[in-house]
Amino acid sequence: MKIRAGAIVALLFAAAATVVAAAGVAAVTLADAPPARESMASSDLRSVPHPPLIRQGEGAVDASTPTITGIASNYAGTDGWIGEATVALPGDLGGRYSGEVNGFVTICADRCAVLPVVDWCDCYWGTADERIADLSDAAWALVSDAPRARGLIQVELTPGT
Repeated sequence: MKIRAGAIVALLFAAAATVVAAAGVAAVTLADAPPARESMASSDLRSVPHPPLIRQGEGAVDASTPTITGIASNYAGTDGWIGEATVALPGDLGGRYSGEVNGFVTICADRCAVLPVVDWCDCYWGTADERIADLSDAAWALVSDAPRARGLIQVELTPGT
């Protein structure tokens, strides 16, 4: 009986030590957390002009290829494509993840670039904050002079180019 009581006491002591250690790690983690990065709040996004999706023939490869004008955001990239100039699109615009290139689009902001579609994004599709593309950091640099910290830019997207 003494062995059982000793084992239970040791087990309770170990559990209490684990709880105290976990609480200490959590407190240190919170105390040493880096300052929060200034990001755009949802209310800030509404101040960015969100024109309705406009489909135009101008600038497209041919008159039957629509050009879509809207907002693009940036993201770090897609696994397997980090550092590459790529784009993720909402599913309705042809975005999907397969680990391969799923097609190409032309994105124009300050400049135009033909980019591979390698992923999909939710992109707030169907909301007032809707985006038509997520640009990798390298793709952003190809099409825009705006700093990536800006987070959002107006673009024209021509699918299937």
